[in-house]
Amino acid sequence: MSGYLCALRMAARDAARSKGRTALVLAMIGFPTTLIVMLAVLMRTAEPTRTVVAGEGEPVSEGAAVAETAIGALVVTMIVLQVVLLAGPSFVVDVRRRRRDLALVAAAGGEARHLRAVVLAGGLVIGGVAALGGAALGIAGSALAKPVIEAVNDDKLGPFRVPWGLVVITMLVAAGSGVLAALVPARQAARMDVVSALAGRRDPPGRARRGLPLLGGLLVVAGIGISLVGVRVMREFGAALGAAAIIIGLVMVCPAVVGASGRVASRLPLPLRLAVRDAARNRARTAPAVAAITAAVAAVTALAIGGASDFRQREIEYRPELPMGTTLVRMPMERADEVGRAVRADLAGVPVQTLKVLPYEEGSCDRAATPGCPSVLVAGKDDDGMREILLDNVVGGPREARLLLGRDDPAVSAALTAGKVVMFRSRPPASGTTTMRIQYQDGQGKGRVIRDVPAVAAAGEPHVRTIIPPAVAARTGLPLHTEAYGVDRADHRVTKAEESRLKTTISRYTPESELVYVERGFTESLDGVLLLLAGVAAALVLGGALISTGLAAADARPDLATLAAVGARPRTRRVLTMAQAVVVAGIGCWLGIAGGLVPGFAVTRPLTEDLEASDGSVPAHGAILDVPWLLLIAIGVVVPLVAALAAGMFTAGRLPMTRRAAG
Repeated sequence: MSGYLCALRMAARDAARSKGRTALVLAMIGFPTTLIVMLAVLMRTAEPTRTVVAGEGEPVSEGAAVAETAIGALVVTMIVLQVVLLAGPSFVVDVRRRRRDLALVAAAGGEARHLRAVVLAGGLVIGGVAALGGAALGIAGSALAKPVIEAVNDDKLGPFRVPWGLVVITMLVAAGSGVLAALVPARQAARMDVVSALAGRRDPPGRARRGLPLLGGLLVVAGIGISLVGVRVMREFGAALGAAAIIIGLVMVCPAVVGASGRVASRLPLPLRLAVRDAARNRARTAPAVAAITAAVAAVTALAIGGASDFRQREIEYRPELPMGTTLVRMPMERADEVGRAVRADLAGVPVQTLKVLPYEEGSCDRAATPGCPSVLVAGKDDDGMREILLDNVVGGPREARLLLGRDDPAVSAALTAGKVVMFRSRPPASGTTTMRIQYQDGQGKGRVIRDVPAVAAAGEPHVRTIIPPAVAARTGLPLHTEAYGVDRADHRVTKAEESRLKTTISRYTPESELVYVERGFTESLDGVLLLLAGVAAALVLGGALISTGLAAADARPDLATLAAVGARPRTRRVLTMAQAVVVAGIGCWLGIAGGLVPGFAVTRPLTEDLEASDGSVPAHGAILDVPWLLLIAIGVVVPLVAALAAGMFTAGRLPMTRRAAG
């Protein structure tokens, strides 16, 4: 036991001494921990606390819950894989740097298990500190984010609750990932040649395992098959499972790819030639960083293709609910007059039209004013293909028609002036007349029929079934009620500031702020999501490239000294480091892009395919594929160049001296 306590003390002292490396590993393990804890706390806080009455609400299918859990497990697995692959090379750097100290431990009687314990203790100490710090930052960050989310969404999340079970599990996973990252370096330390380490000689590179690339290739092929075929049965889960298989397969293939890259080194310029050969000769330290970059970029590529295709589907399927620039404000029936005065006060000087309606089946009912909740149904309409209805049985004339249609329609205006009911998305009445049926929802009144009502059918889709002239509405004997207030685009275009002010005003009467609607067309943007994905990919690529170049710099001091001895210029070290960063980042990025294409293509089918349109508003279509090529090119070209510049900035230009002659 005392030996292991000594290993922990050595690990803690070394972590405190190597502040830069320790901070880097803490960030790599602690940042994902912080994000997972924040998401867990916010999701638990957002869960409703009320008891759901049996038979009410939207039931969640068991299959959907299982798929969601499985996808969450895959995400956590990918995060752990990233942490291990990125943090692993940093522990390899530490073992290279501490070879002499570890050799002295072995020379003093330490066994192989003691050397393993020293390295694993470093992973446990750093992983444990990162887990504690990440969990604390996650809880604090979610507490700070809660009021911001409530202010942005204008909705209360509920009492702040921490899922301690999930937090503890996340901390254990984080600490365990630190130990896993140190596992391979610990085995290398246990097998090192003590005499060579004390003499300052490097160990010869180990032999590559031929079976690992073969198994990785089989996993890649299996992942492609699962992605293409599994989406037909498991939908998005099939694509996620296929992506996981492809990523794990590529991770296994990376050492062979890095080794094979050395065969083309002779055709490259000198800095790239040296960098490629160094990477191929030292696959043990280069391949994990390349694999981490590959896994991250593959996941980002699949997510980017799926997100861009889904966005493209929403753009294609978007249909305006009102004429472009028209505003409609709906409100609770019992406070319609108050809302009307408030709307006119907010839009001072703007013509605000009052839209009155006869009661209709889908509308609200004021039982005090209209006992029995009557509704008027105009017969003869063909509802096939009718999109969502905003209003029905609007009572008015040409002015109301212009607001709802967005234009002056002479035929509609003439019909309304002549006292004819105008019906939309309907077959023209053969006799030029229609029937209005009055019925009561609770059976308290006696239904009746008004026949021979003049009517015409008009073109256009104003999301209104009928416009009824006031004279015809009076024949029903039913009171009119105010359903909405509208602003014609020909009179005024409501600005975003005015829209925000209207929503604030309406929120005093009802929590449903979506009752204020201004038609602005399709205004969604994918730029923020793509920038976020690009930022995540760039951060992971930079981390992997800098770790790999740091390890290369630690290993290559004798080579750099040889270059200095033969007359290399001082900037050679910086150029060589930049070339190493380009090689690591370039191989990882392009492997990742290739690995993410197939899952990205596959996931577009369950996300965007619509073979059966629910109504006539959106035609049926197949899968929609939209590849964000600009993002992928930026990841494949710009990010490696940025990694090279960053590596060059943090590298000293002076070549090292390994020995100094006396005198």
